[in-house]
Amino acid sequence: MNFLSRVFSLEDEGKLRKLTYIRLVFATLVVGAAIMVLQLHNRATSIVALYSLLGVIYLSTGSAYIAFRAGVPFRPLLMTQISLDLVILTMIVHYSGGSSSFFAILYILSIITGGIYFQITGGLLTAIFATSAYIIYSVLEYEGHVQSPLGRWAIDQNGAYGMILRGYIYMAVFVFTGVLSGFVSKHIQRKGKELAERELELRRIQLSTENIIGNMSSGLVVTDVRGDILTLNAAAVAILGLDEGLECKGKRIEDVIPHMPILLNEFSMALQTGVARQRHELEVKKSDGSVLPLGLSISILTIDGGGKKGVIALFQDLTEVHMMREKVRQADKMAAIGKLSAAIAHEIRAPLASICGSVAMLEGELELTGDESKLMQLIVKESDRLDRIISDFLEFAKIRQPDLKPLDIEQCLNEVLLLLKHSLSEGEAISMKIVNEASGAVINADEEQIKQVFLSLGLNACQAMCECGILSIHVKCVSTTLREGCDAQECIWIDFENDGPTIPEDVLPRIFEPFYTTKDEGTGLGLAVAARIVESHAGLIRAESTKDGNTVFSVILPLCTLSEGDLEENTQEAFISF
Repeated sequence: MNFLSRVFSLEDEGKLRKLTYIRLVFATLVVGAAIMVLQLHNRATSIVALYSLLGVIYLSTGSAYIAFRAGVPFRPLLMTQISLDLVILTMIVHYSGGSSSFFAILYILSIITGGIYFQITGGLLTAIFATSAYIIYSVLEYEGHVQSPLGRWAIDQNGAYGMILRGYIYMAVFVFTGVLSGFVSKHIQRKGKELAERELELRRIQLSTENIIGNMSSGLVVTDVRGDILTLNAAAVAILGLDEGLECKGKRIEDVIPHMPILLNEFSMALQTGVARQRHELEVKKSDGSVLPLGLSISILTIDGGGKKGVIALFQDLTEVHMMREKVRQADKMAAIGKLSAAIAHEIRAPLASICGSVAMLEGELELTGDESKLMQLIVKESDRLDRIISDFLEFAKIRQPDLKPLDIEQCLNEVLLLLKHSLSEGEAISMKIVNEASGAVINADEEQIKQVFLSLGLNACQAMCECGILSIHVKCVSTTLREGCDAQECIWIDFENDGPTIPEDVLPRIFEPFYTTKDEGTGLGLAVAARIVESHAGLIRAESTKDGNTVFSVILPLCTLSEGDLEENTQEAFISF
């Protein structure tokens, strides 16, 4: 606890310290001067009295400071000191020559003090008290109630007229000094208050400006006409990949980003031509060699006369924008492929059905042997394969909107695992297991479509392992973000991991593209259909090869926390994106 702040303010203490120092210095000089004057006249008694007065001044000053530290308010202490100073000055006047003393003018010091600290009222009251003290002393001296150190002859020599004239002059000087010092003090105090308010407002504006610039998501760089950096915000440091601890202000822009000649050229052209450039895109290379797409706008910083003062560059990292553009392009491509697939499938399926029917009739009526029988079997086999391809086309083109209902993930996976085990051919030594860390987890999903996704991933894993291996299905609950710009939510994370060969790096980015396959007899639609189904359930699907040489397909779906209506709305948005 700060006891000091409860007893007195630091501002008042500073004022008292200043006043104490000035008071002691002037008291020592004044009394010292009076002592020197009296020594010239060999007045030992008066000198002793002045030394005593000097001691009283030091003692009263120390006592006032101690009292202030003890909690006595500043203003009463100051009034007491001013009053005591008037008494002491009167005594100095008495011992240094009486009403004719040159030291009478020093009453002005106390008057100025009153004016400074109590403004016009304080200065005027102090002047009145000082005038009263001097006039009363002069009258008492003239009437003989106070003995003048210079003797009676000095009083008689000046006479009553001289006493009245001195009193009038001192009164005029004292009153004028009090009013003037009070007025000056009030004016200085008012100006000081205005200056403090302006400084506070300036700091507030500077703070607001710094906060705005510092919290901008866009990069901001301001340079002068020589190319020296005036402002570079935190977003610019992050976007350009600069060292956060690097002090850039005051440095040349080419010294800070020497590896970005295209961006430097933009600054140089703007400075040379004085022409602003509207929003445009460019690609620059960061210090690590990666390409950074920027959306850049450049304005000219001008002064009041219209002359160039520098350049203002505002830019954004367009990496996410480009990714979104690629996603839209991919979605458009998939939509076009879907429409084309549906049209082709419908056109081919009708004649294919006729061909298959005719071949079946011929096979039943004709007695074929040898090569003829093998050719007929080949026709039937290839016709069936062509029919499956057309079915895959139609399935990809016309995935229906899911019928969302609560689905127990554990039960669904157990049923899928049973189907996978029965789909294995004789001689295939593939073991399967489920590691469930999310017992009882429920999602809103179309059971038929989700089973199709799980079965497709399981079959792909089994085919990749070439008749032997281990398929592990790992289920857990995680909190993750499913969409950019959305908050994290509770999800179910399902990993299909097999110990077959890893997916090549050049294949991995295209694995969910339609009609892209590495199999000799594949259509490239199985994983594409699975990806569309997962997307329609507001989920994510991804594939990766682990450091252990295994391949993992992950399906991430939101847990059953949203209402069915909300999830249907998200599903419709996912369908629109295709």
